[in-house]
Amino acid sequence: MLLNCLDKVTEKIIAVQLFYTAEINDKLLNFDQMKDRKQRSVINAVLNLVHDVQMIKSRENMLICLLLDVKEVFDHVALKQLIKILIRLKISVNLINWVKCFLQNRIIDLAFDDERQKSKKISTEISQDSFISLILFSIYIQYLFSKIHVKFENLQSFSYIDDVMLYIEERNIDKNVKILKNAAKITFTWAENNAVQFNDSKSELIHFESHKMTLNQIIILLNNMIIKSKTCVQWLKVWLNWKLNFKVHVQTKIATVIKTLHSLFRLMNNEWELNVKSEKQLYLIYVTFISNYDVEIWWNNQKSYLVKFRKLQNAAL
Repeated sequence: MLLNCLDKVTEKIIAVQLFYTAEINDKLLNFDQMKDRKQRSVINAVLNLVHDVQMIKSRENMLICLLLDVKEVFDHVALKQLIKILIRLKISVNLINWVKCFLQNRIIDLAFDDERQKSKKISTEISQDSFISLILFSIYIQYLFSKIHVKFENLQSFSYIDDVMLYIEERNIDKNVKILKNAAKITFTWAENNAVQFNDSKSELIHFESHKMTLNQIIILLNNMIIKSKTCVQWLKVWLNWKLNFKVHVQTKIATVIKTLHSLFRLMNNEWELNVKSEKQLYLIYVTFISNYDVEIWWNNQKSYLVKFRKLQNAAL
């Protein structure tokens, strides 16, 4: 049984080494690829966007964002292409050989009630439950961002595994849209050539402006799908509206807190009757966590929000 665990240990060691290399070598990953990197969490990614939007508003410019979602991330990594990228990045031969072995001839063992089935071969690209999956996929798509930045110097990008954002600042809204259209064309062409697919239904477009916006701007993808501009989008589980006042996000958070409180109350009133200590622990673990998570993104001394959350706290007590 211990022998079956050694591969997981090896994957963890190599993943840590690759992430460390990414921190000291800016060629391994694009700077704005954030997942599992030091001080680059979901909150950091959203805060970066919020900062850029606020700075652009202070300059009385507009920012337009195109949100893309990679479809079935781990199922769209071509081994030959990944190996070419690793060679191009001058990764050690030993590590490249390990990646080849890791991605080929994979087998699975199934065991139920102490009965073990025969090992079966499985066809997969990158295993979803592997420590090294994230870094391998990030390396696989990193040249996409380099390709975009070479063509459009003023275009910014963020990526958090399968969530990709392209945005640009400009006073001329038509110029903004035109640049994003061309960037989207490059992105989807690269994806087609590298066995990567984007989930068109999750593609979104939003303008961040300091005045009332119009919704007549569109971007047409290579497959002729039309993406219309929205007033509010969700990115990395944070709701962002065109005013960037986080009204929708806070309302959604409060609704989630209320739902969690009701579940907690039902648990308290059931036949088992939890003791006070257990109730307090559940409150701190679930309700407080939901209330406090990502508060640094949207909190700006809004008294109305403070009143709402205090009412929820009093109701729980």
